[in-house]
Amino acid sequence: MAKFILGAVATSIAATAFFAASASAITNDRECTSEGGTMVKVKGSDYCLVPIRDEAYQDEIYDGNQLGVTECPGDELNDGLYCMYPVTIRPEVTDASSTTTTDTGTSLADVIVDEAVDAGKDMAKDAVTDVVKDKIK
Repeated sequence: MAKFILGAVATSIAATAFFAASASAITNDRECTSEGGTMVKVKGSDYCLVPIRDEAYQDEIYDGNQLGVTECPGDELNDGLYCMYPVTIRPEVTDASSTTTTDTGTSLADVIVDEAVDAGKDMAKDAVTDVVKDKIK
């Protein structure tokens, strides 16, 4: 009987440690709110704006009590009082015309010259169109 009780106590301690460790990571809106945070979107990605706990409340028993997080994997704000905790990071979509490929041997200078030539052609085309429209009127 004593072995059974000791086994049950050891199992409950292990389960508590497992759930406490997983509770420290914020992965959704509910977990953000349970730590006292607010979900915000920045450039298409989801962040939890959450307070960072004081030294006195670093123990795991304070997890989920709306006191904040113990560690900040994101950016700290307001002199370390708040954390922008990354929840869902979506990559930024870049315009294909603004990127350069290095494997084709195209240098940044070539890309800039090509864009300037294209812009000059567009401006000349617009100017000719304006002159023609003025002549027609």
